[in-house]
Amino acid sequence: MEGGRESNEKGISRKEFIKRTAAGLIGIGVAGSFSVDYGHAERRSARKLGRTGIWVNPVGFGATRSLENGLLKAGLEKGINFIDTGRDYFGGKNEEMVGEVVKSMRGKIIIQSKLRIRDRAKSIQTAEGGERIKKEIALLINQSLKALQTDYVDIMMIHGAESADLIYHEAVVQSFEKAKTSGKIRACGFSTHTNQIDLIKANNEKLFYDVIMVTFNHKGSLVHSQTGRYSEWDQPTLIQELQRAEKNNIGIVAMKICSAGPYAFPDEKNPSFRSAIMWVLKHSFVGTAAVAMGTYEELKENIQVLSSSS
Repeated sequence: MEGGRESNEKGISRKEFIKRTAAGLIGIGVAGSFSVDYGHAERRSARKLGRTGIWVNPVGFGATRSLENGLLKAGLEKGINFIDTGRDYFGGKNEEMVGEVVKSMRGKIIIQSKLRIRDRAKSIQTAEGGERIKKEIALLINQSLKALQTDYVDIMMIHGAESADLIYHEAVVQSFEKAKTSGKIRACGFSTHTNQIDLIKANNEKLFYDVIMVTFNHKGSLVHSQTGRYSEWDQPTLIQELQRAEKNNIGIVAMKICSAGPYAFPDEKNPSFRSAIMWVLKHSFVGTAAVAMGTYEELKENIQVLSSSS
């Protein structure tokens, strides 16, 4: 997901950009001044995530960069109903924070979490490895359920998928099918930063995964906030495959949106991260933009998008 430290071409971080343009932000206040208002998905231009039957508001909360429960509460109280987290973030503490915040409103909030499969090469090649994969996935799902204080996760994903051989391994497929049948997860999917076009193409053929979390922004490239790694992709081909996924009724969650820097539509004088998010949401195949939020300043700007989508 995109982080507040991602740099645009002028080297201005999202945090710095928001500070410079603070006068133009909507004064929604901090957590203490938010009024609780649930019924989000019915009144805020909710979008359906493919065939899952799950409805989400167009701006989701990327909870992965913070353990501040007040910030997450503020986002939920202002209308966000989708949270992205994962087993790897803060050593599992991120899921625990999310679970503590949503336990009193669980039925009204959509939780997406992610698990990372280790020992990939050996697991793919042997029957014993396949059994290890099954045990590992079952263990990680149960750990997520415990941390999140819930008996089900709405969407469980493979974290950072790179290889079709892994995500379509018989043991992986069977594990997700079992978890869905048992009611531990409602939908399965994968997130991808590397080889994403080929992985989406594969799912457009196999149609196994319900939801895909994909790197997508106005520039078609990014600089990772933590590693500094630059990556880019074939934007027209990616859009083509995402359009195919939409026709195949596969849900799409966009990430790394603000990693491309602010954006200005033709009729706008000044670029903004609000417009960067809006650019992504103008594509009908995007169910929700999972925007990483680590500060109240970022939340304020993102809420503008949610309000304009009502």
